[in-house]
Amino acid sequence: MPAADDPIGPAFDTMTLSRPTARKLVGCWMDSAGTRALVLPEVWRELTYEPEPSRAFGSTQAWQAAARHPEAPYLWARLTAEENERAREIRARFTQACFPQVPHDGIMNHGDAVIVSQALALKTDALVTSDIRSIDHYEINNLIERSWGANAGFVSTLDDALCQAHAGGEGGEQLLVLALANVAPPSEAPWGVDAAFADLQRLRRALRGAALATVADHLENRWECGRDLERLVEAARALAARSRTLRFERIRAQWHREGRVDAQPQRPGGRSRLRSPPAT
Repeated sequence: MPAADDPIGPAFDTMTLSRPTARKLVGCWMDSAGTRALVLPEVWRELTYEPEPSRAFGSTQAWQAAARHPEAPYLWARLTAEENERAREIRARFTQACFPQVPHDGIMNHGDAVIVSQALALKTDALVTSDIRSIDHYEINNLIERSWGANAGFVSTLDDALCQAHAGGEGGEQLLVLALANVAPPSEAPWGVDAAFADLQRLRRALRGAALATVADHLENRWECGRDLERLVEAARALAARSRTLRFERIRAQWHREGRVDAQPQRPGGRSRLRSPPAT
């Protein structure tokens, strides 16, 4: 666990972490950057709260077990009392223009507003979203830049964030490697360029269904360049083999197949602000 004064990377919203395609792609992105996906307290609450089973954000038991598993590829954020107060002060300055679908008197307790304010209170680099429709990104980013001096475009879609983080020739190669790692077979199975292309095509269809159409287009464009495809396929296999995220996704799949949750409590040490949530 990082110390309290260590830099904190981007935070991710509930929908990103609840959708397997987006979650695995984000995880490989964080793995390649040497960090883990940051889970804000409100995101954790939404992931593990099931008012109706049909509306659950994935398996509550799986997320509760993930919080206790030592290999889970997440940083669980816990705000201090001062940071919670700062988050409340931030929400008090949000305008209805930022949340046009939310009544003004409901912003303080609205989940999306809470997520944005917690990300700002923790001084994260950015908040990356998959499907926060209640937020006007233009209005909220203008307010954030004027009021708190955060990066322009602090709130961005996952589609935009992935493309911006992997701009240019080298970045395009890395994005292709991340995507291919998500579909790479076990290391002992044969997997050449033709098989990788077929798997990539299936992934691109899934990405479009997960509101990642621009990423899907970038992957197609980079593949069509036709340069060093064998090297990139091998790099993807290497990333898949060492990816904390993909290893943990296999653990989650095993839990699902066996219909059980089996994980040991995680015991973070030090004085980090990033800890596992309390046992439930």
